[in-house]
Amino acid sequence: MRSPASLFLVAFLAFAACGDSSSSGDGTPGGVQEADPGRGPWELVPRDRVAEECGLNPDLLEQANAAIDRPWAIVRYGKLCHEYYPSGTDEVTEVFSATKTLSAVVTGIAAHETRDLARSGRKTGPLSDTDRVDHWLDEFSFNPEARVAHVLAMVAHNENLGLEQKSFAYDAAGEVQINRLSDVINTAIDQDPARFGEDLEEFTHRFLYEPVGMTSSRWTSGRPDKVFAFSWEATTRDMARLGLLMLNGGAWSGEQILSEDWVYKMTHPSFEDASPSYGYLTWLSTGPGDFFFGSCAPASIFREHPHGLSESSDCGLDQCTQENDVGVWSALGLFGQIITGHPGLDMVIVAKDIGDAVSAGGAWAFARPALVAEDPRFNGDEDAFCQSYASGGYAPDLR
Repeated sequence: MRSPASLFLVAFLAFAACGDSSSSGDGTPGGVQEADPGRGPWELVPRDRVAEECGLNPDLLEQANAAIDRPWAIVRYGKLCHEYYPSGTDEVTEVFSATKTLSAVVTGIAAHETRDLARSGRKTGPLSDTDRVDHWLDEFSFNPEARVAHVLAMVAHNENLGLEQKSFAYDAAGEVQINRLSDVINTAIDQDPARFGEDLEEFTHRFLYEPVGMTSSRWTSGRPDKVFAFSWEATTRDMARLGLLMLNGGAWSGEQILSEDWVYKMTHPSFEDASPSYGYLTWLSTGPGDFFFGSCAPASIFREHPHGLSESSDCGLDQCTQENDVGVWSALGLFGQIITGHPGLDMVIVAKDIGDAVSAGGAWAFARPALVAEDPRFNGDEDAFCQSYASGGYAPDLR
């Protein structure tokens, strides 16, 4: 049987052809906690303040610029600590399957915003991940008993959704199942167009782009029906805002944009019996040696088993215990479009077009030396850092 990682690569190619857990004070070296930049533009931390405010070595970051030579950025403690653009401009470009994670966020926002609606029959009430899809849609091609969570986890195509009876299959272009979530959301928000907007395009602007300050994003060319699998065009900075929203548990400037519980489900395995490396349209580390995340990323393990719709009695990995719940997650797109979250380090890494380093581990490898060099415990000893961090035993900035 092919691994989820190999299925992902096959799908990509096919689509291309179509510690200590404590922290002192507020956790930041500079003593100033900034959760996000609000609706306004990012203010880049000055180079001479990067070590103090971000815990990153600026000289090593500049060396990484030369090595990666692609657009990339690092956000830490809610601050834009570093960015580099070979062309000199943060351009709006297609980010391919990184769109899937955007889609899961928007689905979560729809669930959050409709939570108080009364249910009086089919196509009414709040949108929930536990809803049967046929509550919202009259027809669809996958399992008629599928719940929204099954679609978000890419398992709704299975004839049997029972324990150990289903498999994960990467829905690269979204045509198997995930693009139908656009219709689900449009049906849910149609209950109150005055509040939610006329369609998913207006809804996304009103409840995501505007409050989070994503001024340079375009999804499915602005059409009302969205392709959930790809078609998001964005700057590196807008990608970073989405990643930071997730890192902050769905909160932005004191407002809950989507629920923390929904973000948790995005960034932890949905159905461990199908794949321990996938949450709601988001890739997850399975620990040291993970195909995408490399040897220096702690596994994402759900806090309890079984949970929600998952009947799995354990995490599906060799090791299911962890000191800190700090699993690394990532949006991954064709040709190396990446948004990676490191909850234990309060850090988001974003990269575009890094090719063979399509994995989240590739982007992390570029950033890691600059972080470890300034780490007060490991002082540049990357091997020792990775041994502790990857096991979940070191989470200096876990909130």
